[in-house]
Amino acid sequence: MTAKKKSQKQRPRRLPHGLENETFSIKEAAAIAGLADKTVRNEIYVDLFRVELDDKSRVAISARGVIYLRLIHLLPVQLGPKDRNALSRMLAEGWPGAEGWVRKGDTISKGMVSLDVGVAERDAIERLRVFVRGRNRVDSDTGGPAGDMLFKDTAIRVRLVGALLARGAEPAKMLTAFPALQADDIAFAGMFARLNKGPGSASTGRARAARRSRTAR
Repeated sequence: MTAKKKSQKQRPRRLPHGLENETFSIKEAAAIAGLADKTVRNEIYVDLFRVELDDKSRVAISARGVIYLRLIHLLPVQLGPKDRNALSRMLAEGWPGAEGWVRKGDTISKGMVSLDVGVAERDAIERLRVFVRGRNRVDSDTGGPAGDMLFKDTAIRVRLVGALLARGAEPAKMLTAFPALQADDIAFAGMFARLNKGPGSASTGRARAARRSRTAR
């Protein structure tokens, strides 16, 4: 009688900060990972990692999916589709290896190539923690432009803080300028500022309207 082989799949370590149950839109995932929306859509289109649909049939990306996206952004080498798919399986589904890649601790290797993914994973988890906390720290600005958000219990626009960061403002000085905010709020604003960039965003629509107005004069 032949003994049944044990499954090669391992249960992935549980994510901290309650991230296991969180999901993110394509734009949110792109902002957290530091990628363009188009890059995230392409990863989904070629089926490199699993996504789900929420109750409104919109794409919902898990925290593990975002970690994968952050990793491919931070890795020092560009991997082909098969290798990226293998990385996704190993990170999100607990596979010890795939497509010739093997993981031991924080290191994944294939032949002569060896990559330390531990630092990138921890960075991604921290960005996810900050973003999830930030989502619960904002309210709609009913008196401002459509889609504008304020930090709760303040008159501080999230997008203003993000814009200042994008122009080179130092986070430490931002805390002095906005004493009602914490370091996590500043970090969240930097990611939030990316959300409405790109075709179809409210900010892009306002910019087009302004250009049309100037042209008509």
